[in-house]
Amino acid sequence: MSADPLFTRLAPVLNVSDLAAEREFYEKLGLPVIYEGEEYPDFIAFGTDTIHFGIQQATGDNDPPSVLTWQIAVSDIDAVADRCKAAGLQYELEVNQPTPTWKYRRLLLQTPSGYRLALEGESE
Repeated sequence: MSADPLFTRLAPVLNVSDLAAEREFYEKLGLPVIYEGEEYPDFIAFGTDTIHFGIQQATGDNDPPSVLTWQIAVSDIDAVADRCKAAGLQYELEVNQPTPTWKYRRLLLQTPSGYRLALEGESE
């Protein structure tokens, strides 16, 4: 797959019903805030070397579970489960085996605004 140098990063923005609760949720997962400023008081960005996304206060009602499953790949699903337990975040462990040689696990969580978050581990 060749990369088009014009496009450099996917940086989605989620509209959320409770900005403070969403911020706390992502911080508990260990995602650092990379932008918060007076210029956009209802917007917060999170990021690492490979992940960038923002949250902003929703201006109206939405139906997050039917609109989006927010999936983030992780390098160690057991470490993420431990982090969730330590932070008091409830999750469901899903085991998937689409073929006899391909198996992976996902942790399924719900964010404070109702988004479905899937943290997907590497193939086992």
